[in-house]
Amino acid sequence: MKGLERPLFIAFSSASFFIVGVGIVLPAWVAFHIGGSGLVGVVLLSSSMAGILLAPVAGHLADRHDRAQVTVAGQTIRALGLALLAPAGFATDSLSPVLLISSGVLGAFGFALLSGSLSGILQAIVPEAQRMGFAVRLSLFNQLGIAIGTGATGLAIDRLGSPTSALMFAAAALTCLPLLKPITAQARDVRSSQRLSLLPASRQALSYLLTSPQALSAAATVGLAFAVIQVTNLLLPGFVIRSLGGDSGLFGLLEMAAAITGIVALAVVGLPSIAKRLQGLTPAILAIAGASLFFFSLAPNRDVAIVLYCVAGMLWNVSRAVANGHLLTVVDAGMIGRVQAFTTLLTGGFGLAIYLLPTIMRGASEATLYMACSVVIVVCVGGLYLWTRGQEQSRKS
Repeated sequence: MKGLERPLFIAFSSASFFIVGVGIVLPAWVAFHIGGSGLVGVVLLSSSMAGILLAPVAGHLADRHDRAQVTVAGQTIRALGLALLAPAGFATDSLSPVLLISSGVLGAFGFALLSGSLSGILQAIVPEAQRMGFAVRLSLFNQLGIAIGTGATGLAIDRLGSPTSALMFAAAALTCLPLLKPITAQARDVRSSQRLSLLPASRQALSYLLTSPQALSAAATVGLAFAVIQVTNLLLPGFVIRSLGGDSGLFGLLEMAAAITGIVALAVVGLPSIAKRLQGLTPAILAIAGASLFFFSLAPNRDVAIVLYCVAGMLWNVSRAVANGHLLTVVDAGMIGRVQAFTTLLTGGFGLAIYLLPTIMRGASEATLYMACSVVIVVCVGGLYLWTRGQEQSRKS
């Protein structure tokens, strides 16, 4: 199986993100039919909070144990979470919410385990110089996995019902596990030598980040890349209605157009001849992606908005993939699980601040908030870049 590790890894990762697509649709559908939109919100909130709170534990486990075994555990936990959705619709009124929340927590923890363990496996099978290009191509297939997962879930619910769909997708989550053996058969450093307990290991990771400007900058860059997406998801509906005078049709068109152009952009920049030039350009790409929010907020009509949103969609997708590739390139393999956990905490913190903006700035329009967030993101990226360069120069001197 020598030479097949990378294609098989891409297949496993995209299958994992297929389950992400399932997790976007199926729990919300089941929760709505049990307790309406209120229960959907509770389930999503509990899942998000679990992902943030359990990220340090997941990162520690990914760095302490065999990454292949952690991956098996993470995927199995996710499958169990999906399986819990099957009886939720038949359980008592008091038990159904418990099953739904437990399902969300298990899914979040399982995905957190996979995030650290798969990053470690990727570092073991892909040389450092090739990780940027590989990460961009991987992001393309992961997004396709999510898209197929959401579509397949909707079709399965319509044809089979939610209980059968939950069990079917739980089984599907487990069918890709045999791929791990040939993926890791020739890989080195899949087993970590880190044997510290949780608190000492977390202190070690924090010390590593504080003494490694490149790693800290890369982690913060990933958080900022996701912040761009979070701003868009929050403000787009209101911007479409209030600034563009549109409706759900325009909203759906913008989202679809941005998704398609984003995937096309990833396919193009993932070409080896282009991908190898991206190393070192991460701050510039992210700054341009942040600035795209500002220009989109100035769109005078629907046609211009569609064009600008397509361009922005390309930039957002590429910046996120490049930021992740940069992280995988500069972070030590023995620390990647805990650093990924740190990026999860950063992303959650940015998300909390962003989602509170409409409440804090009640009088501001969506266009104004787009501009403000754009300026903040660009300033943060620029400041982070200058700080990193300053730290590196001081170390050399």
